Amino acid sequence: MADPRRVLILDEVEAKPGMASAVREAYRRDYIPGAKARGMVLEHAWQNPPAIEISELPATLFWLWSVEGEAGWWKQRLSRKADGSDEREDKLAFWQALAPLTLSRKRRMLTDQPGDA
Repeated sequence: MADPRRVLILDEVEAKPGMASAVREAYRRDYIPGAKARGMVLEHAWQNPPAIEISELPATLFWLWSVEGEAGWWKQRLSRKADGSDEREDKLAFWQALAPLTLSRKRRMLTDQPGDA
């Protein structure tokens, strides 16, 4: 059984046809460093269709993160910069900048179900 305190965060971004590489690069460059600074641990990244980009078709990109328990979840959610300012505006600006390259995005928060192995 997984650690019950661990919270998984799954980002799912559907890139417009031919835009998967640009979305992936923007996420790596502009999102991952800040997420790591907020205590998020990148567990894995996937792409569908696998390992190829077809210019006529959208691609779905997934990033799986983890944080430690409720405190870790709140830390990444309500984070502050070193100067004390709210980081939520930076996160919102990132997603707004990414929007022209995407068709949709979802974020799911996951924990173990009580009593299940």
